Amino acid sequence: MEMECPYHEKGRVTVCGASITHMATSMEDEEAFCATEEHYRCPMLLSLVLRKGSERPKRVN
Repeated sequence: MEMECPYHEKGRVTVCGASITHMATSMEDEEAFCATEEHYRCPMLLSLVLRKGSERPKRVN
C-alpha cells in the first residue's frame, strides 16, 4: 500500500503544501514523490523540514 505525502493537496490543480508559495506540482514530481512512499526524498518537503528546524526558539521572559 502506497502512502501519499501529507502535503499533497489534490484538486483541480494539484499543489504542494510544503512549498512556501503552494506551487503546482508536475506529473513527474507527483509520480516520483507526492503519490508514493518516496515523498521523504522530495526537495520541497526537505526544504520545509530545514526551514522548521532552523526557526529560533521563542524566548520566555
